[in-house]
Amino acid sequence: ARGLKRSHPDVTFMAYIRTMETLEQARQEGIVDVILPEPGEALSACDLIFLCTPVEYNAAYLSRIRPYLKPGALVTDVGSTKTDIHSEVIRLGMEDVFVGGHPMAGSEKTGFEHSSDRLLENAYYIITPTASSPARYVEHLTEIARMIGAIPIVLDYREHDRITAAISHLPHIIASSLVNLVRDSDMEDGLMNRLAAGGFKDITRIASSSPQMWEQICMTNSGNLSHILR
Repeated sequence: ARGLKRSHPDVTFMAYIRTMETLEQARQEGIVDVILPEPGEALSACDLIFLCTPVEYNAAYLSRIRPYLKPGALVTDVGSTKTDIHSEVIRLGMEDVFVGGHPMAGSEKTGFEHSSDRLLENAYYIITPTASSPARYVEHLTEIARMIGAIPIVLDYREHDRITAAISHLPHIIASSLVNLVRDSDMEDGLMNRLAAGGFKDITRIASSSPQMWEQICMTNSGNLSHILR
């Protein structure tokens, strides 16, 4: 949102999130124009809807927003796994209005207070069309990725999940496991924790990311993760 506001200040953002304080802060900073009390009738004014919750919730929101889509509206997501939401899109018969997306950038810090309008510059933005996604929708999302400085790449959603299992999801499991190993192996005086220096911090930084988000990522890509672990 920050990146699009920087490149196109005239764009109008409606936003919904359970934490109202976050939305108020975003509106005060000029990022959100309209605060939605719930995903409802107001969505019928939207040309493009981003689903930005943890991956299992993204799939659940599809059925909630479906009745309010106007003709020509495009739905996308920013989830780190794609098979789960694509399966739900197919089940709901929404393949002609959906194009998946995964901007591959961020940090272990979460929340609006850590957002940046430069976050996605020179980062890969994976775009995963359905079998029925119109070419104009794929091009539209590709152009939006370019607007915020990202590098768009179109992939099959199953291939996306196989790749990210190896280069993103497994590294997080390793980092988290190492943190837990040290915690469980440390002495009463906590010397392991105190003496852990640069190398340990480099390899475990991502372990402090949102546990809820990463649990859902791993559970919705468990088949690929099991294969990579073997």
